[in-house]
Amino acid sequence: MCRITHRAELRRVNDPGRKYFYRGLSDSERAAFEAGIALATAYHYLLGLPLPRRRASIHRLLDELGRGLASQPFREKVELRVKGLRIGKQVYRYGRIDPRSLEVSVVVRYGGSRVWGRMSWVEELDYPLMRIEKVVHTDGLPSRRRS
Repeated sequence: MCRITHRAELRRVNDPGRKYFYRGLSDSERAAFEAGIALATAYHYLLGLPLPRRRASIHRLLDELGRGLASQPFREKVELRVKGLRIGKQVYRYGRIDPRSLEVSVVVRYGGSRVWGRMSWVEELDYPLMRIEKVVHTDGLPSRRRS
């Protein structure tokens, strides 16, 4: 198991891309959208990635990948976890990230809202489910819609 946490620099909502989004979108809706992007990026970027044989090398690799994912806009925290790795000693028995072994957590802050997103394998669904786990309005006010 490797678990890496990164805290990206927070960016205030002086977002030059904001004008291209639906005007009625709330801060929490935009944060949830950004969390979805972060989870999907991690999943599609990491799935199938061959892993080094040494655990310390895996840790360093995930550390750098986590830093890259945390550099996306509005990411406050990115956590990567790979569990249940079986790396053999034979030449063709290298480890790789598969949907069952990958867990990703992300915290996104946009304006007055913070959203916690998570992706992990759900045995009951036989699927790597991406979901929103929590939404907090950091300014203490209800999520604002733009007019």
